[in-house]
Amino acid sequence: MTADPGILYRSCRERIMALVSGPGVDPDLTVPATPLWTVHDVVAHVAGVANDARNGNMAGAPGEAWTAAQIERGRGRSVADLLAQWEDDGAVLDGVFSGANGGMLAAGIFDVHTHEADLRQALGLPVVVPDDFLDWACPQLRDGFFERALERGLPDVQVDLPYLEWFRGRFGRRTADEVRAYAWSADSTPYLDSFFIFGRAESSLQEVA
Repeated sequence: MTADPGILYRSCRERIMALVSGPGVDPDLTVPATPLWTVHDVVAHVAGVANDARNGNMAGAPGEAWTAAQIERGRGRSVADLLAQWEDDGAVLDGVFSGANGGMLAAGIFDVHTHEADLRQALGLPVVVPDDFLDWACPQLRDGFFERALERGLPDVQVDLPYLEWFRGRFGRRTADEVRAYAWSADSTPYLDSFFIFGRAESSLQEVA
């Protein structure tokens, strides 16, 4: 059965809310996958995305200025306050995301799952990504890479990866050397710019799956 993207989004939102509301979670803790952001900033971002989407404020998405505005809006607000806003906005978006199969809507579902994994890694927890999300997302990520490489005139190539690596790798949570170490059928170097969607990690996150 094909996963319902709206359910994927809601379930991830609920997990993140539980994660950052846990005892002893420091909102000022730096998140290594996004080293300029703290736990509080990540919450401000995911809540801000939902608020912007609900209100049609999508000009410049998903650019740096758009996301920086979300962080700035959240500054001075508590994590609990941001989560309450996200719950309100997210409940509206659940139905919208249920119709998402690609494009900007699907990107929003990729985004929350990416930041959930980032938060888990920052908090010293295993990076556990639900199978239903990976089964839905990773064929899109895999096919998107091959299409992007083809559009750039690169020869056919094969790369044998578990779904977790398709997900974390393509969204820049792996270094260039870590991606080069994947099981490529040819020299990976010409393909790296096609593989990474949002840059690449400068140093290994040393994630524990």
